[in-house]
Amino acid sequence: MSKFKTNEDYFAFSKRLVVIPTEDIKKLLQRHKIRLPQFVHTFLLKETIRANVFEERLFETYTDELKFRLRGYDGFSVYPLEKLIDKYQLDFELARYKELLFDFIFVNSKAIGYKNSFVSDLEQLQYNYTVDLETMKYSDFWVVMEELFSQTDGYLDGLVLSDYTEDLLASYTLGDLKALGKKYSVSVPRRINKAKLIEILAAKFKLTEDEAELLAKKSVLDLEIYAKEKDFKISIDLKKKDMIEYIEFSLGMYHKPTFKDVYVYDVPLTTQEEAVTEDLEEVVPVEEVILVPVEEEVEVEPKPEPEPIEEVVSDEKPVFEETPEPIYEPKQKPEPIVQAEPEQIDESLLSKEEKELLDEKINQIIKKYYKKRRRRRITRIIIISLLVLVLGFAGYAYYYYTSYSPGNLPFGLPVFWN
Repeated sequence: MSKFKTNEDYFAFSKRLVVIPTEDIKKLLQRHKIRLPQFVHTFLLKETIRANVFEERLFETYTDELKFRLRGYDGFSVYPLEKLIDKYQLDFELARYKELLFDFIFVNSKAIGYKNSFVSDLEQLQYNYTVDLETMKYSDFWVVMEELFSQTDGYLDGLVLSDYTEDLLASYTLGDLKALGKKYSVSVPRRINKAKLIEILAAKFKLTEDEAELLAKKSVLDLEIYAKEKDFKISIDLKKKDMIEYIEFSLGMYHKPTFKDVYVYDVPLTTQEEAVTEDLEEVVPVEEVILVPVEEEVEVEPKPEPEPIEEVVSDEKPVFEETPEPIYEPKQKPEPIVQAEPEQIDESLLSKEEKELLDEKINQIIKKYYKKRRRRRITRIIIISLLVLVLGFAGYAYYYYTSYSPGNLPFGLPVFWN
């Protein structure tokens, strides 16, 4: 039976598990047959990069359109999250993702159904490695971990289909939705012909061949009215909601039961207040990480999406076409952490007290790691500032001694070399 009794015990345990390499985590989860839905990865990725996405200095470089779209951040699927990482070269905090992953697994022990041996294996595995934290690009990480997350019925790109509402789709551009389709091998057009519209209607309403043939005799306008009467809004000129319908149709997702999400998401998340408090405990940092609440942003008047002349007028909300956004270049990239070769430790040589002491040391070192990075930045700034002051004073003294008041030093300083 596990020695951990509360969620807080497990959360503290998770912090020590971040030293385990990604490959070994994958092998362990596979050995214990632990596989999670893709929508769990969506949650983990969203919370891992949230602080970086809303970091104040970066946020100020966004266009008004992007700031408007980020109002829907909590409803983003995997694609727009990956797009933010790639476009703004966001640091993927692998240790943070690992911690959230283990937190999620622990609070959902009943739903996942792992045995006590899984926790025991983790307890043993954590001692096999040094405390140097692994670093990895998100794209490389996903290549390793992708097969541990499964696609589930009723979900598209880690988001339940019913969540793709008009309000959420205001956060997506037309280009985003075309790229989303391409990610799943679906070429999404901007306009479909009458035959394709009938195919979609037949699949949506489970029509027989005879019923489909009757629809073929109707005009496009009549077909759109027919769909609307059945509470299904679609036209040959695909709007954003129509594009989602087209992807759903192309992937054969109609009439499949939606996978029930029974998971608990009550895991520790870094809040703005925690981030600010941590900074105040240190010397005033050079750069403060501040989460900008989306609710407090200035309202931005949406720009209407240009539509083709022949398009049927609809009551859709204004949407944005994607506009070029400035490329964000970080002023100073974090220094890469060189990971040491795994250092094997003989478990039999460690007593219970020694293991608990090692646990405590690992936990402390991981906490201090993030603080050391800020201290190094502050130290550099102080050293550079002192050098500038010394060199500036030396230059002023030389000018004073040679030109302004020959043979004398400023501020009444004695001339020792006379």
